[in-house]
Amino acid sequence: MLRIFFALLVLAIVPSFLFAQQKQDLQVNGLKASVEILRDQWGVNHIYANNQHDLFFAQGYCAAKDRLFQFEIWRRQATGTLAEILGARELKRDIGARLFAYRGDMQTELQHYHPQGEEIINAYVDGVNAYINYILAKPDLLPVEFKVLKIQGRSK
Repeated sequence: MLRIFFALLVLAIVPSFLFAQQKQDLQVNGLKASVEILRDQWGVNHIYANNQHDLFFAQGYCAAKDRLFQFEIWRRQATGTLAEILGARELKRDIGARLFAYRGDMQTELQHYHPQGEEIINAYVDGVNAYINYILAKPDLLPVEFKVLKIQGRSK
């Protein structure tokens, strides 16, 4: 019985050591320097950048890579275009989203969160858009949800 337990323990632990980290040196347009990304065994990205812009750019890039369809749904909810893909039952939500769209000064809003909020958020969004542009150039790599709904993501 102890041998079986030990064998199962080894089988459970060894694969996590073999695949514990994936390393990527991110080099895409929009970065000021190279960025190192380590993805741990739980799928969490650990981003090492030489400057704030590249850190948030890489975070946006990785987030889009991991959650592209979720971002697409959020974009459509915010812009009132969800009914285009999910049908008429979403029309009231779309109308509400368009009525309640933010119409204030965006620069003031972004600076409210952090003294460098505008720079940080713009770098993040630029990273998201860089990944979207990458994936749109290779549509066969789009997540399955896009293929089922016959849609493509869209950058700003």
